[in-house]
Amino acid sequence: MLKTFEDHQNKRIHEISNGEGLGPEFVYNGIACPDCGSELLDVYPDITLMSSPPQYRIECSDCSYKGYRL
Repeated sequence: MLKTFEDHQNKRIHEISNGEGLGPEFVYNGIACPDCGSELLDVYPDITLMSSPPQYRIECSDCSYKGYRL
């Protein structure tokens, strides 16, 4: 059974007020950082940039490296 829009909104308001579900869910991707060699993270793994070719936002787990991967 589907939940109503109002039920969904109320649940999200409750989650957000408790600090849940706000930040990105980082996922290690097994790629070495080009600057320091530490493992890179997919910052928003569920979001694919609709560029040509499609890309994902990445950041280093240790240094300040930020970029995109295919």
